[in-house]
Parts: sequence; structure tokens; C-alpha cells
Amino acid sequence: MEKRKHRRNRVHLDVDLVYPGGEKIRVKTRDLSIGGLFVEATDIEPLKEGDPLTIIFLSIPPQGITYSIKAKVQRLTQNGIAVTFIDFGLEDLQFIDSILSSLP
Repeated sequence: MEKRKHRRNRVHLDVDLVYPGGEKIRVKTRDLSIGGLFVEATDIEPLKEGDPLTIIFLSIPPQGITYSIKAKVQRLTQNGIAVTFIDFGLEDLQFIDSILSSLP
């Protein structure tokens, strides 16, 4: 049974995952929804479900801006990390919606 609240869209964007201690790693998204995203990552520092992260979206068209959203680890797989957005406000919703609405 599908547990997701929001439809996922396949989108490949470069993002930085920022750990609570400030360490950053660059990864690529596999999909994105209003509620969260999945990043492809295999060789990263250990994480566990519930760990907080900051997601920094890099060079998002059309403005070429960066944008950060707070998140937490929802699920870990062999291929990557599913995260859920937290402290999600109206600006965050508008930002994600602008990405999703620009997809073909």
C-alpha cells in the first residue's frame, strides 16, 4: 500500500546535504514532491532515521539561485536517502511548487 501523501516527480537536481555538524556532501535528487525528496547517495557518512539535515538546492532555474530547506531522514536504502521536509513554510512551498511546475 502506498503511504506517500504527495505525488513524486522524477527530477535530477544537484543538492548539498548539510549535517548538523556543518559537513556538506553533494548529491543528486532522484525525485521530489511537496513533502520531501529522495537523493541518490551510497558513500556517505552514516545516518539514521530521524536525523536532521539541511537540503541546499543549487542553481535552480530560472534564476540560478540557491535555496535551503530543513529536513529529516525518513528512510535509508542501499541507493540513497529519503527525506521529509520539516519546518516547511509558505516560501518553501512556493519554491518547491515552482520547481515542480517547471517540469515537462
